[in-house]
Amino acid sequence: MTLNTLDIILIVVALLFGVIAIVLYFRNRNIAQKSARRTENRMKQQIRIYKDAYDRQNALYEHLKNTKQEEKQTQISTQVNVDAATILLEQKKLEQEKIEFSEKNKRLWSMSIQMQKEKEHINILKNEIERKHRAVTDSIKYAQRIQLAVLPPTEILKNAFTDYFLFWRPREIVSGDFYWMKRCGNIIAFTIADCTGHGVPGSFMSLLGVTFLNEVCSNITEKSSPSEILENLRGFIINALSQHQCEDEPKDGMDMAFCLLNLDTLELKFSGANNPLYIVRNGELTEYKGIKNPIGQHPRPKTFETVTIQAQKGDYLYMFSDGFADQFSGTTKRKVTYGRLKELLTELCKQNTSGEYQKQQLSDFIDKWKGGYVQMDDILIGGFLI
Repeated sequence: MTLNTLDIILIVVALLFGVIAIVLYFRNRNIAQKSARRTENRMKQQIRIYKDAYDRQNALYEHLKNTKQEEKQTQISTQVNVDAATILLEQKKLEQEKIEFSEKNKRLWSMSIQMQKEKEHINILKNEIERKHRAVTDSIKYAQRIQLAVLPPTEILKNAFTDYFLFWRPREIVSGDFYWMKRCGNIIAFTIADCTGHGVPGSFMSLLGVTFLNEVCSNITEKSSPSEILENLRGFIINALSQHQCEDEPKDGMDMAFCLLNLDTLELKFSGANNPLYIVRNGELTEYKGIKNPIGQHPRPKTFETVTIQAQKGDYLYMFSDGFADQFSGTTKRKVTYGRLKELLTELCKQNTSGEYQKQQLSDFIDKWKGGYVQMDDILIGGFLI
């Protein structure tokens, strides 16, 4: 096939364009490669700049970090050292306290053992004391039976008076106060006595008093005198107790009001050793005082005197020990006093002459008066209605 000129020209042009395209391609590639290399270099340079800045900042950070860490470690080390010293000191204190606590425990244990032994010893003593107390109390109660047995029967008073009462309240089972009476024909002798002391010592004195009265009053007649009876009784007491004029000798004895009443004529003879006789007649109280001397030794002895009184039907005779009047109040801390006793007895006679009534009223009064206060002394009041 024959190529014409036009075809050759076209082929040449096509080859020329191909060459140009290849040249342009490689040229553009070189330009792109150079541009990429320049961009890469710029970027590498920028990266190096950034890397240097980062390294500097990182180095600074590490330096600061290390510095702070060192300071912190120094502080921690210092604090640790301080804490360690404090802990060591506290540990030593705890060890010392532990030793002291251990010593205290040992002492407490020793004391506990000693206290247990003392407790056992105290229990032994307590049981022994309780046993002895029961024995003593039983003995005193038996002594009370003896004291009551030696006293004369109250039937004598029942047969001699219209009515009577005996308000008797010992302080300690047995009493230093006692009553006594005896009838010989139409004459009745009766007394209320108050011995020195109370309890067992007082009861011994009361036994002496009863025994000596039985002997002194073995033969009472219309001519018998209460003052002579008291004088004789005083002699018996002084001899029995071996009392003398010496100041060092004990002045044990008794106070009493002693009466002889003729039941036919109602002639009443009275003599008192420190104690008086009250007679309430028609609502009025009359006091007959005794001589200020006891039945017993006294540095200034006085002779006892007899007072003769014409009694009447309806008269109420009162004799007593000092226990009632001297009792202290649980609220005011004051004594009853003899003045209040007079008022009380006078009022009781106006209210009711019954012996049981008056006895109950006296009991209620003294219970209310003393309240929680202890009973100070033996109490004995005798009332006799003619």
